[in-house]
Order: sequence, then C-alpha cells, then structure tokens
Amino acid sequence: MVGLLVGLKYRSSFDLEISIEEIKQLALACAITVSETVIQEASPNKVTYIGSGKLNEIAAYANAYDVVIFNEELTPLQMRNITDLIDVPVLDRTDLILRIFESRAATKEAKLQVRMARLNYELPRLAGAHSEIYSQQGGSGFRGAGEQQLELERRRIRKTLASVRRQLKEVKKDRQTQRKRRSTMKCIALVGYTNSGKSSLLNLFTSKKVESKDMLFATLQTATRKVMIKEREALMIDTVGFISQLPHFLIEAFKSTLEEVTQADLIVFVIDSSSDYIQTQINVTTQVLKELGVGETPILYVYNKCDLPTSEFLVPKDPHVFISVKDHLHLDDLEEAMTRILYQDEERLHLLIPYEEGGLYQRLRQETTLIKERFAAEGIHLLIEAPAYYREQLKEYLIS
Repeated sequence: MVGLLVGLKYRSSFDLEISIEEIKQLALACAITVSETVIQEASPNKVTYIGSGKLNEIAAYANAYDVVIFNEELTPLQMRNITDLIDVPVLDRTDLILRIFESRAATKEAKLQVRMARLNYELPRLAGAHSEIYSQQGGSGFRGAGEQQLELERRRIRKTLASVRRQLKEVKKDRQTQRKRRSTMKCIALVGYTNSGKSSLLNLFTSKKVESKDMLFATLQTATRKVMIKEREALMIDTVGFISQLPHFLIEAFKSTLEEVTQADLIVFVIDSSSDYIQTQINVTTQVLKELGVGETPILYVYNKCDLPTSEFLVPKDPHVFISVKDHLHLDDLEEAMTRILYQDEERLHLLIPYEEGGLYQRLRQETTLIKERFAAEGIHLLIEAPAYYREQLKEYLIS
C-alpha cells in the first residue's frame, strides 16, 4: 500500500522530525509505504486539523494513494470532517499504533489489552462514524431510530469494555499469584524506547529466546526469564517499548502488564546511544515510568549500540554503562553494575545448619539467595547471599 502523510509544524522542528520519522516506521509496520509528506506550518484547526484550503487541495489528489495518514491523533470531529472530503481510508497516529498492536498481540492478556484500547478509541468516535444515523432522527422530543441505534452502539461498547476489564482483572490476579510463588530471586525489569534493544539483551542471558526484530513494537507482552548474573540466579523481564505521543489509554490498557516494572528490584533502562533523538526517547520513557508510579526503584542506564557512532546529544546519566548487544561488547561491565546495585546491601554468609533445624533451613532457602549447599555428617553447609542484618540473627550458625 502507498500512503500520503499529513502533518503540522507548530512545535519545534526537532519534535516534528522525530514524529514524522516514527510514523513512517509505524506505517511500514502496517505494510504502508509513505511516498509523499505534506507539512503545513500552522496550529491544529479544531474542525479539520489542517487548514480547510490545504484539506481541499489534498482531497483533490488523495485518490492517487491507498490511504491518507495524519501524524497526530484526530478528534472525532476532525476525523468526521476529513473523511467527508477524502474518499480513501484515513488513519491517524493512534489508529496506526492500534493496528500494529492488534496484529502483534499473541497472548490472551495482550489481546485483551489491545481490545480495551481499541474500544476506548472507538467510543467517542461513534457519532462521527455513524453521522448518517442523525439524518434518521425523529422530530423534537422523540428518540428517532438513528439516535436509538447510536445509543445501542454505545451500550454495546461499554458492555464489552466492562467484560474485557473483568477478564484483565482475573489475568492480573493470576499474575500476582505467580509472583508470590516465585522464589526470593532478584527481579530485573528491562524498559526503554521501542527498538532500543531490550529483547536482544534478554536473549543474551537466556537460552529460551524471545522475539527480537529491528522494528517498532516487536514486543507487546512481557517475557520473564530466569537468568544468571555473575553466578547468581535472577529474573529478567522484558516489557513493551514506548514511543512519543503514545495514547494515554494505551498506557492504561497495558498498566497491568507494566506493573511488573513496579515490583522489580532493579530497572535496566535500555537506550539507543546512536539515536539523534536520544533525549526525547529518554524523556518519553521517564514520563511513562513516572505515570506507573516508579519512584524508589534503582535505575541503571544502559546505553546500547555503542558499536555505532554516538549521538551528539548524548549526556550519560549515572549510574550507566555502554554496551553493544550486537557485538557483545562490555557485557561484563553490565553484569558487574547490575550485581553491585542488586546486592549492595547484602553479604555472603557460610552457615552450618543442624539437621534438627529443618524449619530454619527451609526459611533461609525461601528468604535468601542460595549460592551453594552441601549435606555433611555434621549438618547442612549453606552459602547464601542475605541482607547484612541476617549476620546478627544467624551468628550461632556462622562458619568463618
């Protein structure tokens, strides 16, 4: 498919450049090639988004394209007025993102989340989508057939939304149960802008691979894997990537999945160090983390793709490491940094637990990080990683 892209220049040109490049990539992910871009220097028109003159000009030759794409989310009124003039399909940025999510959602949860986002997008647009209904309305004081049909559509969507929310609530409850069943292994959450290399990084630490492609939104559902970090077991979670102008209701829909981030012991913030738009990408991800309520969790800034020329806008945030997932560069530095943050308040203890202290043995296996254990005639030798206060509690079992 060939598309015409329409945008407005009313912010800084830097923001527009990022936005235009991203929406072209989003279009490609929907098998649409943008062959022409029309930019108007003006603030958004409340009625038609772009000026009416420019819209009429576009409408005159829009039939040469399969689709017309608008760079921002259109209001219901704008969409209705634009589609009244343009005969080919019209998409806005949000619709494009939703189409990608709908095509990539694989798990039950991801499908439910995308369904909820789509319904929230469609609900306020019903009147515009069914504008012909209004012509069927009855006289003053009466509910005509069209008005009744519109209300029935609204009720149907609200009913479906309620059902989807209930199902997501059940999935969330199941995940919380699974979380409680996990051992006391440390949990690392990978976050970052879409296509920054999170899934590729996770694949370096696990034999059970997750999908990793050079495209926007390759990952939609979280993937949790058991990994080894400097001979210690930990859990590593891959999450959906973020993007500028990500619709708020889409973040809301994926909040249940992204809650994994709020439960992590460490957030590894993966950043494309070669991107010219690096600061915008950092700001977008930081804002989403803020919306999720991530506050006190330690963050390690991991600047990926250091094999490529570094962005001139790069000012590293601490603590940080530079790596290349593609060329396997400086991965030892990454492991050292993760270990230092994850276990900064812990120390290694060598204990001898008498066999009659089976309850203590089981508690330590659940509450601490087990490094090694050996069953001997005199008792159970345990080598554990535990918070410093355990030393005083376990001093009678300590072996120097």
